[in-house]
Order: sequence, then structure tokens, then C-alpha cells
Amino acid sequence: MLTGCGDAGGTSASDGSSLASTGETAAETASEPTGTTPGGGSDSDSESDGPTGSGTEGSAGTVSAGSDTAPDTGSTGATMGVTEGSGECGNGVLEPGEQCDDGNLADGDGCESSCLLPHTCGDGKHEVGEACDDGNTEDGDACSADCQVETPPQVCGNGSVEKPELCDDGNRSDGDGCEADCTFTPADCGNGEIEAGEACDDGNQVDGGEFDYCKNDCTKHHPVACGAPVSYAVCDDAIDLGDKTDPRDALRALGVCDLQAEDSIVVTAFEFDPEAQPDTWQVARGFGNYAADLDGDPNTPPQRLYAPREGSAFLMLSTGTIAAPDVDGVVIEATNSQVKHGANGNSGDDALPSPFKAVDGSNDGAGGTPFVGCDNGVPGGDGDCSDTLQAQWEKTNGKVNDRIYFSFETVVPAATHGFTFDFVFCSSEWPGYVGTVFNDMFFVYQVDPTPDDPNANPPVDAYSGNVAFIPDPDDATKGLPLTITALDTYFDGPGYTKAEPQLWGTGFEGHACSDWFTARGGVQPGAEITVGFFLADMSDANWATVALLDAFRWDCEGCVPSEADDCGIKPQ
Repeated sequence: MLTGCGDAGGTSASDGSSLASTGETAAETASEPTGTTPGGGSDSDSESDGPTGSGTEGSAGTVSAGSDTAPDTGSTGATMGVTEGSGECGNGVLEPGEQCDDGNLADGDGCESSCLLPHTCGDGKHEVGEACDDGNTEDGDACSADCQVETPPQVCGNGSVEKPELCDDGNRSDGDGCEADCTFTPADCGNGEIEAGEACDDGNQVDGGEFDYCKNDCTKHHPVACGAPVSYAVCDDAIDLGDKTDPRDALRALGVCDLQAEDSIVVTAFEFDPEAQPDTWQVARGFGNYAADLDGDPNTPPQRLYAPREGSAFLMLSTGTIAAPDVDGVVIEATNSQVKHGANGNSGDDALPSPFKAVDGSNDGAGGTPFVGCDNGVPGGDGDCSDTLQAQWEKTNGKVNDRIYFSFETVVPAATHGFTFDFVFCSSEWPGYVGTVFNDMFFVYQVDPTPDDPNANPPVDAYSGNVAFIPDPDDATKGLPLTITALDTYFDGPGYTKAEPQLWGTGFEGHACSDWFTARGGVQPGAEITVGFFLADMSDANWATVALLDAFRWDCEGCVPSEADDCGIKPQ
């Protein structure tokens, strides 16, 4: 999985695949895909129709979990096994395109108003409209609860994580993070590699200290001088998930309680997108149907893959819309519902709100030296010192649709050099629009106003810019923005794609979701920083992307922004 440096488990897939950067240099214009443009009401988005050729809403085709074949999203919505025709349903004459015609347009009488025979999911009969029917309506077995996704027998080594596997890296080799039996490689604390179950691993024999942040048991050490909380208050356990009147619930779900500095992150200012529609953000206690023995302990119950990382809830943002949580607080989306959603009523303003800037900020604003010479604190400064946003922004012509954002200000505690947060990135644009202008963007922006001090030890070059970047595998000094293009190789490898059961109930069946990632930002102690989260459809408003956010925490050790593979997120 992807983790923030020094924070979470997992090792590289043994095939040595790396995140491709070639797609980020794709042509700046792409032929607009053709297809049926969704109807839907108007909103503030005034974009072109964008990618519209991947399916009629609600007709995702059928998929087999673990297969390499994505659903046929180019379907016109014809029912499986029915011959196309132009019969007049209800005239009592069986004509082409009809399975029955009883002379009326009533449902429930043995012939439906569509002149198709009724079918009942869970009756054990494989009928028209079903991909499978195993005689029940439960997930986690050979056929999904809605009879739309068939799961073939589990095969360890095929690259798809299928129950009861904990991992599957596409081979049957031991010692590469995923064993030959598709269980995690046991962690080897002290080898300098962060593996499953480890919070850190610095590869030394120092058991924590003033400048050693990792104990010999691979748990984090909290130096006495570090002013960050040792433990954090929980403030998301009593949130009314159906009440969107208090946007600060978004902060609480993120783990930012704004109580007192001893046990929480204290906020000095907060802004939530005033044009965000209520159904485009959600506090949730879970997402999707997939649960498994994720901790490898047979004595514990199965864990939901997309569950809170701290407290009782996490935050969801969407460029589409989000279904209301069920009675357990879990968001379960209809199969393939995140495809072809149309505009959601959020803002389509191309001008980025503060603090976000899609302009290079390195080299005192001239760009070209990523992560070095940040232009923060100068007039017109605080540009993106990672130099990861401007090029991608220009490729999409800076056309924003379905925007949602929020930001907050806070003071960094003493002897605290960074922060971390966990997130998930799902997109229905993958794989069809990799390398095109249709690349929804998610970025997290920090502004640190600390003045530069080249004479300090170490020198101070405070960082402002994108935190959610991936090191460029072709140039260790550069980063890539978080888009489906940058994540393409990850999705093809350890990510969850196509018909894998991890996508069940997310609405992204046939497309892609990541595992939980951890991102890491570097800050200066005592600085009043701004942190902002931004998600938008780019160049279109038709295909949804969702981000899950949780567990924002101070990090005593922090990271060094000028070392591109130290901050941000990186493949493991």
C-alpha cells in the first residue's frame, strides 16, 4: 500500500512495478469521448460534457471478482438475453425484444410492465438480469447480495485479493511483503523497512531518545520536548450523521477536536466550502461491504476495509453524491452508481479559494527546483513548492467542476516537525481516462509562513504547497500530483480494481479504489499554519471521485520537504 514515510505497513510488490509518470505528460488536449450525455438538473458547473462514453447510469454490466475484465460500461442498457426490437409492450402480442406480453402494463402479475419476466435474487435460479444466483442474498460468497457480481474460486497469486486472502501480489514468493499463501510477510522489526503491524522502523538499536522517534519494538517514541498530545480525545462518536448544519463535524470526523492543546489539535480559523451541497460530504462509520480478517488474527472478528482509523467515524468528500448512511452509520452505494453521475450542484468556479494555488512555488516562485527555495512569505507567494500542481492544472485547462474544499488554521506545538493524516482515493475515471485531461484532482495544501533562515542549523526553508504528492519514479527530486494517471500502476498492482470484492458496496465496481494511505507534511514548530483539503472533477462533471479522510495527527519527528521521498506519500 502507499504510506507516509515512517508510518504504516506494507512492502513493495515483488514485481518491482513503480508508479508511472508517463501519463502525466500526456497531450494537453484529448478528444472528448462520445456517448450519451446525462440529463440531470443544471447547477453552477458550465463545463463541457466530458467523458460520457462509458455506460448508461445503472447499467454496469456484469463482473466476476478477481477477473481482469472490467464491466462492459458501454452497454446501452439492454437486458441480458433479450433480443433488441421495437415491440409495443402491452398489446398482448409477443414481439422482438419482449420476453412476455400479457396485454397490460402492470407489475407483479407474472409479466412486468417492461414485458420482461420477473426474477428474484436469492432464489437459486440464474435468471435474466442476474450475473449469478447462489440461493441467498449475502455478500462474501460466490455471488453478491444483489446477484450482480460473481466471485470465482479464490486463487492465490493471481494479483487479486480474494477471501480469505490478506494480500495477493501476483506471485507465490515468500519474503516480499505477501507470502506464498497470500498472508502478510511477518514484520522484522529493526530492518529499516516499515512492515505490517509496525508504526515505525528506523533500523537502529536506539530505544527512543531526544532525537530518536522509534523504539526498538517499532512503536513510536514521544520525546519529552515534543508539545504534541501523547493521546488524543475522541470527538466523533456522538455526531448525528444525518445533520449537516454544523460543518465542523467534518473536522471532528477528521480527528481535529479543537478542545485543548493537551489532548487535541486546536483550530484558530476554519472555512468549509459554502457552496458544497449536503449530499456531497458525509461523516460515516464505514464504507462499502467488504470485511475480512485484516489483522491476521483468527480470534478477532472480521474488520471492514474502509473503517475509521481513529475514533468512531471518518469524513467522505465526493465530486458526485453520497448515499445516506444505514442504521449502523455505514455508506453502502448501489453497484456502479459512481459512474456517469452528472453535475452535483457544487461550485464550478475555476478560481481556487485560499489557501490553494496551482502555480509553481519553488526557486522563489520561478519553479524548477521542487521542494527547494519555497516562495512563502513574499508578496504573491505561498505557491506550490512541490511544483506538482501547475502542469496538471494546465493539462486540464484549469476547468473545475463539482468542487468541494475546507481548510483550517492551527499553531504547531513546540518541538513538533510535522503532521500526518490517512486517506482513501476512489475514482470511476480509472481506467478509461488515464493520461487524458479528465483527471479528477485531490490535493492537500499547507501554508507555513515561517521566514527562511539559511544560517540556522539545520537551515530553515519553510514549506508551502501540495502535501498529497507521490515521488516521481523517474526522478527522485520531483513529485507527481494525486490523479488516476499517477496512480495507474499502483491501481494495476496492489490497488483494488475491476471486480475485486473490496469494491463491493462502494459504487466503484469495475473501477478503482486505493487502500488507506498515510500522508506526511513537514512544518516548523510554533508556526501558525493553514491546511486545506480540495477535491474536484477536472474538465468534466460526469464521473465521480471520492476521498475518505481520517486521523489527522501531529508528528513529533516530521519530515524534510526538500527530500521528495520523505514527505508526501510513497509506494511501499
